Amino acid sequence: MGPIERILIGLALAAVLLALRLASRRLHLPSPPLLLPLLAVLLWGVLGGTTRPAGVPWLGAVDELATAYALIALGSWLILECPEALGWWRPTAKILRDLLMLGLAALATVLVLQRLANLNLVGLVTTSAVLTAVIGLAAQETLKDLFAGIELQVDPPFREGDWIGVGDESGTVESLHLMSTRLRRKDGSTVNLPNNTVADNPMRRFSQHEPVGNRFEIALGYEIPPARARQLLERVLVENPLVLNDPPPEVLVLAYEDSLIRYELQASQQGPSEGDRLRLRSELLEQIWYALERQGWELPYPVRELKRRQPQRDPAHPTGVDASLTAQLLRRSWLFAKLDPEQVDRLAGSVRCLRFGSGETIVAEGEEGEALFQVVDGEVEVFKADGSPLGRSVAVLGRDQIFGEMTVCTGEPRTATVRSRGECVLLEVERDDFMSLVEDDAGVLEALAAIVGQRRSELEKLSSPDAARRQTSILERMRQLFGLEGD
Repeated sequence: MGPIERILIGLALAAVLLALRLASRRLHLPSPPLLLPLLAVLLWGVLGGTTRPAGVPWLGAVDELATAYALIALGSWLILECPEALGWWRPTAKILRDLLMLGLAALATVLVLQRLANLNLVGLVTTSAVLTAVIGLAAQETLKDLFAGIELQVDPPFREGDWIGVGDESGTVESLHLMSTRLRRKDGSTVNLPNNTVADNPMRRFSQHEPVGNRFEIALGYEIPPARARQLLERVLVENPLVLNDPPPEVLVLAYEDSLIRYELQASQQGPSEGDRLRLRSELLEQIWYALERQGWELPYPVRELKRRQPQRDPAHPTGVDASLTAQLLRRSWLFAKLDPEQVDRLAGSVRCLRFGSGETIVAEGEEGEALFQVVDGEVEVFKADGSPLGRSVAVLGRDQIFGEMTVCTGEPRTATVRSRGECVLLEVERDDFMSLVEDDAGVLEALAAIVGQRRSELEKLSSPDAARRQTSILERMRQLFGLEGD
């Protein structure tokens, strides 16, 4: 075969390889090996067309070895990888494919060198028994890691992306190699564990595709009845959007101790990394503290106060808001600004001031409610359900803004979920707080209905007739809620 024919055949083979690579991408199949076959075609075209010098068999050996290696790589892709991608049979462990290719390549090397270079590799190995024994003894640990890596690949107890704990080491699995397993710790550093260590020691595992349990403890005082404590803790867990509903969160009474009751909390989440679990635990503990403070309860840990001081009144702290300051805050809102000052003063005496931690759910979409809220300090974010855990953010409310007024005035369920953005302080005005005002002056309902109706009409951009009908509808609902249907 002449040089020109070889060049043309080589170009045709290269074109076929490139076409296979493009077709595999379009069909979403594994890409065929390209570099080694192209190198084999090049050597075949160059060395095959030259006259080989006598007594130099290495040129032919190089040509045949490159061709053999290329055929082995292409055969592995065609026989193993493509059928696995098409779902014809279960995927073969990568380490087994590599060992099979290594064994075939070694066999091809022995046969080619023995035939063309007259080099007897089998005799060389078998006659070096002492050397073989020395190498075997020195490589005991290496062989253990090798066979452990094969075992982990054949029957994998974990996959890349899972979190595992082995002995004193733990982290997210980044890769499983022939000799070691690489983990990424929570601080971002990586560690390579010998496969023998991974296979021989007990292992804890969290899968990235399954719910991950987050279990921790908290201690509360005896002044809090266990039933109420469990109810409060369960509510904090359920309202956190990162806590899964299936399996449901659980709170158990763990033990009665000298000055406290110990509870165990179990919440499930997505994300197996230790950092994800620690962040959720930190967020839940922070929200539990704020929930306890709103109920007037404290954690049962001794506090030593060396000096008593009288701090200046701070509106951003619930204990710093009295009735007088509450009245001033109420008058700054659009809802209460048009009421008589005396009515606002009377209402302020029954209003509660509450503090919420970052990410707490203040009201949930679809639930019943009997209170509205005014932002005193900080911000809250409004979400509408869209199928995601958090929902779609639609608004951010700041100081002096009000939410929840339609639920108080009409009895309708909450139309959105509101969560705190950072720490925030709110005034809570319940429907019953208006009762004393209504009993003395039924005109308060008309004033509130007019204010709320006008506000909703402005937000919804209703025409005057529609706005009047909205105001009348709100007033009728308020009369029913406050028991004034016949007035």
